[in-house]
Amino acid sequence: MMDVSLSPPRMAAARPKILCLMRMPPDLNGHGGSQRAWHLLQALQPLGEVHFVLLYRDVDADCVGVPLAHLQPFTASITSVCISAWNPTGIKKFKVLHPWLVDIFKFRSQVAPRFGKRDLREIAARLPLADPDVIFACRLEMATVAQDLIDAGLLRAAPLVVDFDDIMSRFKERQIASMGPQWGLQGPVLAKAEVRLIRAAEDRIAKSCRGVSVCTDEDVTALRERYPGQAVVKIPNIIVRERLAPRQADGRFKILFAGNLRFYPNVDGLKIFVEQAWPAVLAAVPRAELMIVGMNPLPDVVEIAAAHGFALHANVPAMQPYYEDCDAVIAPILFGSGTRIKILEAMAYGRAIVSTSIGAEGLYVTSGQELMLADAMPNFAQALVALAGDPNAREVMVERAHAHQVRYFGREGLNKAVSELLAPALSATPA
Repeated sequence: MMDVSLSPPRMAAARPKILCLMRMPPDLNGHGGSQRAWHLLQALQPLGEVHFVLLYRDVDADCVGVPLAHLQPFTASITSVCISAWNPTGIKKFKVLHPWLVDIFKFRSQVAPRFGKRDLREIAARLPLADPDVIFACRLEMATVAQDLIDAGLLRAAPLVVDFDDIMSRFKERQIASMGPQWGLQGPVLAKAEVRLIRAAEDRIAKSCRGVSVCTDEDVTALRERYPGQAVVKIPNIIVRERLAPRQADGRFKILFAGNLRFYPNVDGLKIFVEQAWPAVLAAVPRAELMIVGMNPLPDVVEIAAAHGFALHANVPAMQPYYEDCDAVIAPILFGSGTRIKILEAMAYGRAIVSTSIGAEGLYVTSGQELMLADAMPNFAQALVALAGDPNAREVMVERAHAHQVRYFGREGLNKAVSELLAPALSATPA
């Protein structure tokens, strides 16, 4: 376990001390989770003295060695802690036991880890403070760690506020339904066991914390039904981008697939799109091109790009040049939860979109108005072909989508929701 700390001058001592635990580095130009983290951190700063802590694994390529000095304007201290004990078990190490089963025995679940006392003491020793007035934990992983530290007496039992973002048990159930047949005999059984562990962790946190947030109305309703009396707040995913001019026509139809290329819903969706939709698109639009842009691509993504001649741009410093260079954006997501920031980003930049219903979940859109929706890949291909053949229709759709994004997914709504979520916890802190 290692840590890196930055401590700029402290803010006024009278402000409540907020210990903010995050799973991924906040980055305005990063993938969806990092962008949400960035906006949440900004929204916390007016509410108190924020002590930021990033907890991650050795295998998290988007966390290892990532500089965090750009967070100083919003924080009183910055701490980065690598937890080696959290690493998943390597497949080759165990020939009889499934590595997933080993992980369950070690710490139950990657998304709701339970560490031993020694690891908890090491984590506590690296925290910038042990007596916060409020603890703000982003995602179930961080909430589980925070609650374990409190229960072990290693962290003051301050009000705990949690941003679930998504309901992870629902995400995992959808993943099993979509990908389970690919996991052999043991995989689906172990995945269902993990879902039960995740749900138990959600129950534990939701019943003990001071407030919970998620990013969609559907998830708010689901949590209020599961936990009557608990304060559940919707904190929408947002995007702040300048609208771009349409790409200059040159006879080509350029399609962008963007996202975290280690995130299984993205990789699975890309595979299925290339197998089942791309041949029909190419047959109808011979000058169609697909470019893939995102972080830390898995070998499967590299192979897909090489086999089909797609342009692959990994770990780029900014996404704007790739939105400028495309006519349409695709989100062929077949399982997941929450809202896709990549779709909001495409709306903000002013690009036509084709998505599955799951991909556009929680965005309150209508197919044919703000974007095109298609769940079957033949229909997905037809939607892209239609957009390629009608630039005027694309622009009308882009206009509606941009107005929709500005109205429902802007900064003001997020800041207000964060204040609402923390209000009960902050009212319990000393003046």
